[in-house]
Amino acid sequence: MTFRAYLVWLVGLPPLLRWFPILILVRPIADNLYFLKNVSPFLSPPYIIGVLTPVLCAIALLSFKYPNRGTIDRAATWWGLAILIAIIGLIIYDPLSLISLEFVLKLGLPIYLFFFLRIFITDLQDFRGILQSTIYAAIFVAAVMLYELLVNPIGVQESRGLERIQGGFGDVVSYGMYVIFSLIIASYFYFVRQKGEIAHYGMGTMIAVIVLGVLALVNIHHTATYSIFTLILGLFFLYQFRQKAPVSGIILLLLLGLAMSYWGSLIVEERISPLLQTDLEVISGDKDSDRLLHGRVGRWRKMLEIFVTQPLWVQFFGYSFQSKPPYSLIGIGAHNDFIRILFATGFFGLICYLRFLAVSLARLAKVRALERFLLIGIFISLLFYSISVTPTFYAPFMYIAMAAIAFLALPEEKLTQWNRNES
Repeated sequence: MTFRAYLVWLVGLPPLLRWFPILILVRPIADNLYFLKNVSPFLSPPYIIGVLTPVLCAIALLSFKYPNRGTIDRAATWWGLAILIAIIGLIIYDPLSLISLEFVLKLGLPIYLFFFLRIFITDLQDFRGILQSTIYAAIFVAAVMLYELLVNPIGVQESRGLERIQGGFGDVVSYGMYVIFSLIIASYFYFVRQKGEIAHYGMGTMIAVIVLGVLALVNIHHTATYSIFTLILGLFFLYQFRQKAPVSGIILLLLLGLAMSYWGSLIVEERISPLLQTDLEVISGDKDSDRLLHGRVGRWRKMLEIFVTQPLWVQFFGYSFQSKPPYSLIGIGAHNDFIRILFATGFFGLICYLRFLAVSLARLAKVRALERFLLIGIFISLLFYSISVTPTFYAPFMYIAMAAIAFLALPEEKLTQWNRNES
């Protein structure tokens, strides 16, 4: 939609729903004030947002009629039950502490967002409005990145001998998420434009997104983001060449090929090879398999060995039911979302989460090819990030992921109606 159409859509939303796209717009600004938590958690915008979001979601859920429930809703309810049990365990064993409150809010984030978004998203336009909000939010992220590259780094980490820029975010993953979602959404709107549905997002936009994305990649040095960016770019060209007019795709591919022929070897040698050096040494037999994925495999093995020695009720319902909940294991310290969910909610919660994903993926066959491209890209991002980080703990990631699943949960007759409009 055009910017004017976007404003019309935004203003036309009920106030109890309008806050959500506004939150998406301001979220990267708030996250760049993350450092204020060192002064006081009560001054930290991400913390304030973390408390207000479930409250606003609850008010909306009490104020609007919930749509008819389908298989995705039922799967979400079961996963929500597993999370609720884990939250009760935290409250019982570690009441009235700031860290337990933080984990209560983070554990429940995907579920209360999903149920809120089931009310918010009533058609394709609402989903596109959320996507558009994310693109506008990414403009601020791009501006911060360009400032860091051209003027002065704001935040720098060192990993595997490489310096990573991270702006005012808590880590480089936040940069990576906006890079990936910008590529997915811009690609989707590029294809929508080819169908004549909107007038924006031409080749110039795609080139700008790819160039800025590559600039970010070679400065955040994040292996998972490199992998997902490459996969999404491959998916983009695959879809483009299946269209009736692949000329623009050929032009983009030629431009990308020329750029890689000039800078590619330098990027691989100086930026990518150091990230893969340890893994290559493991594959060649020079290092132990525990060193795979920057030592994560060894960490997971030790964590799982501890987990299987726990009492059966802890294995089934999660680590929350311990006198001293191990926050490092049920939080981002797990460095794997499936393991984090296993530790936090037990086998019961992990099975419920996998079922939630499975029934959502099964609905992909019901949408037209344009939206299927978009949704496949989002699921690729969720699943690949889940291998080495914990995307369900990152609110901006969940805004898009849960919006995608809420869109898939719409009644089938609406999805098939959109199918008839495809040329």
